[in-house]
Amino acid sequence: MNNKNKLSRMFAYILPQIWNERRSNWALLAELLIVSSVVWYLTDSLYTLVACKMEPTGYDVTNCYELYVRQLDSKAVSYDASHPDSADINVADKLALIDRVRHLEDVEVAAYSLNGGPFNGNFVGGALEYDTLMVKSVRSVVCQPDFLRVFRIKSIDGKSPEELASMLKDRVTFTSDVKYGKKYKAHDLVNKDIKVTFLDDSLTYRVKAVVPQLKRFTWAELSRNQVAISILTEESLEQSIPELDIRVKADRIKGFEERMRREIRGKRLRVGNYYVSGFVSFDQKWRDSEGQTDRQQNFMTVAMLFLLLNVFFGLFGTFWFRTQHRFSEVGLQKAMGATNSDIVLRLLAEAVLIMSIAFVLSVLIDLNIAYMGLTEKYQGKTLTLNRFAICSAISYLLMLLIIVLGIWVPALRAMKANPVEVLRGE
Repeated sequence: MNNKNKLSRMFAYILPQIWNERRSNWALLAELLIVSSVVWYLTDSLYTLVACKMEPTGYDVTNCYELYVRQLDSKAVSYDASHPDSADINVADKLALIDRVRHLEDVEVAAYSLNGGPFNGNFVGGALEYDTLMVKSVRSVVCQPDFLRVFRIKSIDGKSPEELASMLKDRVTFTSDVKYGKKYKAHDLVNKDIKVTFLDDSLTYRVKAVVPQLKRFTWAELSRNQVAISILTEESLEQSIPELDIRVKADRIKGFEERMRREIRGKRLRVGNYYVSGFVSFDQKWRDSEGQTDRQQNFMTVAMLFLLLNVFFGLFGTFWFRTQHRFSEVGLQKAMGATNSDIVLRLLAEAVLIMSIAFVLSVLIDLNIAYMGLTEKYQGKTLTLNRFAICSAISYLLMLLIIVLGIWVPALRAMKANPVEVLRGE
């Protein structure tokens, strides 16, 4: 009861005090309102980068490489005229080339895809449709069945890459865990037909499995995509030069790169006018991708620390000035028997109350910023309840820390003053 009475008396003192100083408090409230919104925005941006970096990928790139497949121009000196640029010959040469790669002693498995591997900047988007319900912005992964073995992609219900590879055939698709409105989830559509639309081409596919979302980049906006995996047909293979990805045997990874360079120099990996010109490890591609994310994250961290430091010194100066002008009040409180903890608590409670009012108002601004899509996209959205709640809570705690530090030092100085000397000076 004593604590409740003490708290009631403190607020009975604080509220009139805030009202009596409303002219200066309006300026402080406006400052805190702006600062709260800026702190929330930086926190939200940093949150998306960290969350994206920590989320699962849906695949395994250990010991995986991309081989660069190129085609000689007809004007090249070494162009093979016996393999003219015709559809049938092109497909046959591409299939023969990957067959040679598969027979290399170092290679465990190899597969073609149409820009299907991780960290690929090309994106073929489309839509899935079932029962008049549509899912948009779905990434098309068109690949040979062994693509699933290269990156060890499993289904959500535990089917192995080998099982999935054996299931993938014409007019069969694997989708990620998409939702068709509130009525259907991807699991509900296994062994059912859906319409798949990519590049204005709509076909009916049978859903045979549900796979994880595949992390494309470590950047927030391009992080994870809903996917529809379908087989790479010969018709698709003839239209472009595919991406060739391999997994190297674990016991052959040591010295693999040097041996592969010798294979390329020896021109064993050339069929007709198609050849392997080079390679890159997916570990390296991952580091390059993460490097950009790390630079963004470091920039956001430095920007936030710089802002918070400026905010701290700004609020520190504000509350130092306010406390300096209230030395007589502090002296009178001490003369009336108030303890140091009572004085600090009152000063803190007053500041935290003003800050809380400003923060509640800033939340309305922050909601509008996120709703209008002015923040980073994460998994295709700029506003979700969990993300907004977490970032708001972190922002409030940061502001609270700044307020406490900004008041503590000048409050200690005021408490050390002799109340008799302070009152005599007044």
